[in-house]
Amino acid sequence: MKQPRLNFPARWQAVLYRNYGFVDEDRLAQVLGTDRQTVRAEAAKLGLGNISFHPEWLKSGYITVIKNNWFLLDYEQLAQLLGWTQERLDYIIKEEDFLYVKLCNVKPFCEKVKYTPLSAQEEEQTAVAAKILNSCGEEEAEAFRFFDFRNMSDGAAACLDSRIIHGYITPCGDTFAADSRSYLPDDLLRAYAGVGVNGLWFHALLTDLSPFPFKDLGERYLPRRKNLQELVDRCARFGIKVFLYLNEPRCMKTEDFEGQEEIKGAEVGAFSALCMGTDKVREYLYDAVFDLFSQVNGIGGVMTITMSENLTHCHSLKGGNCPRCKDMTAYEQSAEVNNIVAKAMRDSKSGAELIANLWGWSDFMGWTEEDAHKGIDLLDKDISVLCVSEYGLPIEKGGIKSKIIDYSLSNPGPSAISRRLLEHAKERGHKTYAKIQVNNSWECSAVPYFPVFDLVWKHLENLRPVGVKNYMLSWTLGGWPSLALDMVRSFGEGETLGGWYEKTFRENADAVHEAVKFLCEGFENYPFSIQSLYYSPKTHGYANLWDLERDEKESAMVSYAFDDYEHWTEPYPYDVYLSQMKKLLNGLEKGISVLKKIKGKDDKISEIWRYAFAEYLHFSADYDQTLFSYLKRDRERNAAEIKEVLARAAEKTKELLMLQKLDGKIGYEASNHYFYTTRSLKEKLLNLYGLARETEEAEKRRTKPKK
Repeated sequence: MKQPRLNFPARWQAVLYRNYGFVDEDRLAQVLGTDRQTVRAEAAKLGLGNISFHPEWLKSGYITVIKNNWFLLDYEQLAQLLGWTQERLDYIIKEEDFLYVKLCNVKPFCEKVKYTPLSAQEEEQTAVAAKILNSCGEEEAEAFRFFDFRNMSDGAAACLDSRIIHGYITPCGDTFAADSRSYLPDDLLRAYAGVGVNGLWFHALLTDLSPFPFKDLGERYLPRRKNLQELVDRCARFGIKVFLYLNEPRCMKTEDFEGQEEIKGAEVGAFSALCMGTDKVREYLYDAVFDLFSQVNGIGGVMTITMSENLTHCHSLKGGNCPRCKDMTAYEQSAEVNNIVAKAMRDSKSGAELIANLWGWSDFMGWTEEDAHKGIDLLDKDISVLCVSEYGLPIEKGGIKSKIIDYSLSNPGPSAISRRLLEHAKERGHKTYAKIQVNNSWECSAVPYFPVFDLVWKHLENLRPVGVKNYMLSWTLGGWPSLALDMVRSFGEGETLGGWYEKTFRENADAVHEAVKFLCEGFENYPFSIQSLYYSPKTHGYANLWDLERDEKESAMVSYAFDDYEHWTEPYPYDVYLSQMKKLLNGLEKGISVLKKIKGKDDKISEIWRYAFAEYLHFSADYDQTLFSYLKRDRERNAAEIKEVLARAAEKTKELLMLQKLDGKIGYEASNHYFYTTRSLKEKLLNLYGLARETEEAEKRRTKPKK
């Protein structure tokens, strides 16, 4: 696997630059095989002398640290850098919201990185690098400084309809290992209640919360139950219910089934399912849920997902190779999991609600619509049914027809298939929910919210005839208590869209609405596909590092974008993709121009401008990297255009750097932590400088007269 381009004179300098202040000096010294004094002195040479250790990085930003070093350190050094055992690192990579998928599904080989003194030439190169790195100032964004609620509404979540969201900085792995005040302070709960949120959902593992009979995990569940109880009680004071998001029964490593092969189900890679075709596994699932809901009082409910990227029951992924379950269907097994969980909750007398999320009950996972209807028919009547509203929605962009897979902010639902499923569930007596994105989506995930309020309002209006009044308002992204959530509250209270603009922006309402209309019109041009959603460069903005040599690695889900533009532009031809992105950018430019003229009049308008501008820069980065990846296929012919792209990228990197310094929420998302930091944007400037210099030198060599 090709190693990424090195932007520093020495490899150990990249380790130092990416991690100084994120881990303490002693830890860095141990990893690099030197001492604290040397680490401090070398950091000062790179302009990091004013940076002090911020422990929040290892507590709430460790995914950023892992991603920054995945192609730089070997596994042992990475665990050492984090201060973890390799077993702890294994757990995080396996259980933290598909992190292994985001890390390319493989740990690349990396040589040990050790400190060696710089040569005289390297010292000179380091001085040049430091000047470039700090050309926009040595100061950095105030990471993890999130909670400023000046723009929030006051009030309480008194609505009877359910509005459930994921906490803005709530962990996505071992959620209940920490005191909930560290990720849900009272001020944040108060802000949620103020914008009408009355439910919070949390990733949960039964092995973390109940006894597990198939492997000795000890009593690790007891302190987590204590933390969960405290969380439930704290949320209740603000009228907010706690929902556990369960994807069960979770698989185990195949080697862990030795001696208990009778419960081993479908095998996928190194893992095997706990087979739901056995009494032992069905009894475990019931007992684990019953015991949890009997011992922790007041949990609002469970949200299940029974078809997903995780291996759970034997048919939870496409296919299934369990001989015991071969005669069962995916919809039968999915319904059975839900019914067992629902019975355990009923028997516990908890009064909690079970919401069956039908994500994956679709052709994407090998289901027909008839299968989904049959699955609903098998669900106990007290189980609520949730559909991703826009799944399967037909769209056409640039003359290319496709449909929505997953979810979208730029294409309001519901789709015909989701509408039929919701209507069918309602006819069968089930309470219904729509899963929608209000603040952002994977189309635009690096800001707390994207101000396309009119598109969200249209989605809510479209759902009204279906009779849906209950919403799951976000995935892990989109949990900020924003103006958009306040608008959803106003919709539920019967306000008009114009009335909400007037109430929120007063004398500036018309100008803000004009700007938002431009933003919406531009955003509707986004060339949506599952590939562009997850693999395009936009997620990390201009922080993606480039190289003049083509990198043959495949881009990874919302993490690394390399040079396989053919992958992320699919199904759009290259020129259509760029054309659609250009239309998108033109619309955003118009909206941002209007906001810029009035942003000084109101803090709320300044916030909208910041987030619209940040998203513009992310989409611009997508455009530029797609173009760059194409142009460098023929570097000699396209040299002039490559120089233009490099220069434009440098200017826009500086603009994104400026925005993140203004607002430390830019670049953050709960399941990925910081996609980038001011440090990584500065490294991109160094990266672009090196590429521009190489391009100029190559051009000189080509045009030099022959003797």
